[in-house]
Amino acid sequence: MSISSAPSRVFRVGQLAMQLAERIQSDDAFKDLWVEGEVYQARVSPAGHVYFTLRDNVGQLQCVLFATQAAQLPLTPRDGTKLLAHGYVELYLRDGRCQLRVDDLRPAGAGDAYLRLEALKRRLTQEGLFARERKRALPPSPRRLGVVTSPVGAVWGDIQNVVARRDARVELVLAAAQVQGVGAVESLIAALDGLAQVRDLDAVIIARGGGAAEELWPFNDEALVRAIARFPRPVCSGVGHETDTTLTDLVADVRAPTPSAAAELCVPDASATQLRAQRAWRRVSSRIHERVGERRRRLETARRLLDRRAPAMRIAVRRQRLDEARRSLDRAIARAVPSRRARAVAAQRRLAALSPLAVLGRGYAIVEGADGHIRVSASSLSGGEKVRIRMRDGRVGALVETVTRNG
Repeated sequence: MSISSAPSRVFRVGQLAMQLAERIQSDDAFKDLWVEGEVYQARVSPAGHVYFTLRDNVGQLQCVLFATQAAQLPLTPRDGTKLLAHGYVELYLRDGRCQLRVDDLRPAGAGDAYLRLEALKRRLTQEGLFARERKRALPPSPRRLGVVTSPVGAVWGDIQNVVARRDARVELVLAAAQVQGVGAVESLIAALDGLAQVRDLDAVIIARGGGAAEELWPFNDEALVRAIARFPRPVCSGVGHETDTTLTDLVADVRAPTPSAAAELCVPDASATQLRAQRAWRRVSSRIHERVGERRRRLETARRLLDRRAPAMRIAVRRQRLDEARRSLDRAIARAVPSRRARAVAAQRRLAALSPLAVLGRGYAIVEGADGHIRVSASSLSGGEKVRIRMRDGRVGALVETVTRNG
């Protein structure tokens, strides 16, 4: 290239780095990778992110495990340990280096069986068998529980003891099954199918004790996983120890860390439930008494106010005033009647003295004409006229023969 000729295409650093990043991220060959190596220079940032290097005798690769994924993994990268790291390759633009974005860690040497298990896990996850939306809640007050486990191990006895201690009223229906070795998967599925025919079954516990990874392998079988998924009642898994996680744990409606813990999750403590009920009743009763007392006080206040303003009270007040007025009137009448009676008697006597009838008692008589009018003078009479003479004790008819007027 001559000095005078200019390059036909020049990349800025950022442009080239971004194109490399896009090429790496779009290539399926750098996605969904399992990388095996020895951990070197592992460190944890204040935010909880884990940075480390995987290396072998040929090369090394920078790795990052973010805090959210690190909190969900049982393994922590430590210098000198050999691990299988799952993730995808990305180009970190700021430093211009490739790194593996890790989302899962396993001990090295898991082999093809583990990789097949991971592939099955991803496929079942995509089908939605492990989705939270399909999980069913355990019944709050179970009365009959099915148990799928070995009848000869400590697990069955532990479950019986826990249930008897927490609520002896719960009935346990054992579906005996082989829990490890050849034929275990078929035995476990047959036990589940048998329990599906039991009436009034509230939930099922599928359990076995801890053991090596290969002993728990039947609980990672696809056929068993699907049998649990289609079971008509809630299923609680209690397989192995707390650090063991199988596909049975993932598909079950509830996962317990141990078989005994599964029994505790399925059977509420009756004494604790009763104690909570008593406390709740005391709270409710206290609240009721408070409300009733408050309402009673408000009612009494309203009643007194209503009594002061109500028509009945006003009527009572006016009735009282009327009674007082009536008593006053009765007293006035009682005082007035004797004097009025005495005055009436005196007036009657005076009237009787002035009455013409009284004169008749002294020998006088009253003359009435035929027309019934009293004749007060002789000039008002004529000879031959019929008259009636009213005397003290009666009347008599008479005929006027002569009329003599006083001279």
